[in-house]
Amino acid sequence: MKQQTATKKPTAKKKASVNNEVRLDPKNPIPFENGNAFSFVDKVRYIPFIGNQPSFGRDLLEARLSSTTHNRCIITKRRYCAGDGFIDMEGGDLDVKMVDWLSSLNRKNEPATEINKRIFEDFFTWGNVPIELVRFKSAGKQYFYVYAHNFLEWRLCTPDDDDIITHAVHSKLFLNNGYISEQQVELFKKLPIYNPRNRDKDNWLKDEKGVERTLIWYKNSVSGFQYYGLPSAVASMIYQLLEYKGARYNLDNFENNMVVSALLALKGNLSQTEADRIGKKAIQTHTGDGKRGRVMVVASEEGIDGSDLHTFDTAKDGSYTDGDALWTQKIILANEWDSVLAGIQSASTMGKGSGFITKIVEHINKTVILPAQQDLMDNVWDHIFKLAAEWMKWDIKSYNLAIKSNVDISGLTDVDITPAVTVNEVREAKGLPKDDTGKGNMYLGELQARQKGGNNVQDKPADA
Repeated sequence: MKQQTATKKPTAKKKASVNNEVRLDPKNPIPFENGNAFSFVDKVRYIPFIGNQPSFGRDLLEARLSSTTHNRCIITKRRYCAGDGFIDMEGGDLDVKMVDWLSSLNRKNEPATEINKRIFEDFFTWGNVPIELVRFKSAGKQYFYVYAHNFLEWRLCTPDDDDIITHAVHSKLFLNNGYISEQQVELFKKLPIYNPRNRDKDNWLKDEKGVERTLIWYKNSVSGFQYYGLPSAVASMIYQLLEYKGARYNLDNFENNMVVSALLALKGNLSQTEADRIGKKAIQTHTGDGKRGRVMVVASEEGIDGSDLHTFDTAKDGSYTDGDALWTQKIILANEWDSVLAGIQSASTMGKGSGFITKIVEHINKTVILPAQQDLMDNVWDHIFKLAAEWMKWDIKSYNLAIKSNVDISGLTDVDITPAVTVNEVREAKGLPKDDTGKGNMYLGELQARQKGGNNVQDKPADA
């Protein structure tokens, strides 16, 4: 008799649960950084992002996407701060090879303007941006790539004995939002964080193919948080959620809530089957569009020994409606922004003329946009340009590079700008093609003087 062997049934893979609900600890809405809290991924020790819960990064993103005002502030700030590429502040023309490089900075074919937008959007969302630099040689040609990565996939490694963080780690496991394939887990990598004070070989990780990589960790430093940064608008996180909950409150009333004006209850002995039937009928009758404020009648086919009529006040207080304007102001204030630039029109700004808007743009440009651009240049692009120039053999010392502003220069100030602005600068700001004639490079003041006649030098009196 042939002996039968029991075969073990394959066990089904455990499905990971995904929770899209935004939650904040009411006692500690913004968790504090704990320098003694460490975790491991692929045997590499790293620092969790702010607090003991690994979900704070997702909470920031979900709060932003749930708040119309906060999301609009980030989008418009990103657009203004990213600018229109780079220029030489001394007025020189950039090298053709450098211009070509800036037009496509990586294998994704992302130009410098797109990289800037990505950096600023992540910077305003999370306060942390991992920027990977890649250099290698292929077929005798030098290549230098720049990538702005998703912060949710990166963490800082533990500091060394001098409390200095030297590496960061990348893994899809940090997303923690469902099933992750083995191939994605194998993409784990640990990169050194670039430090101009370190030796070149300590700054770059070289693989077996000769490709070298390093990382710039760009963050918004906040007092009390030593390792990670925080977004500037984190103080308005609760108001972002309130803005979402106000809209959710109204949506629930429209679609899900049973809002009845009266209930007629007929007392009697009901079976469970009859109770379920009445409950389903009530839900079908009183939920959905056009079904608010109806009278509910509940009857029983069994014995009835009494009845009661209960009326309800269906009017709701206006706390959510009244609070919405306040929440909007708090969110805009935390973003260091202005409702005019966010595209929010109010009665207080209507009819004040272009001069009022000009002053707002001028103030925000000086206090927010230009400082943000300079901070990005100092902490990111100055290092990138230096490293790229050394690798690609460019002469970059003669340039004074800066992010080119996309703010209309013709309306920033009451000071007469005609002596300092050329015709082509004004045409470019207005979206017009350049003037290739001799007038294109003339200053407005010089052109106006010629149009009035003379050489802008008054004739001296005969008796002078």
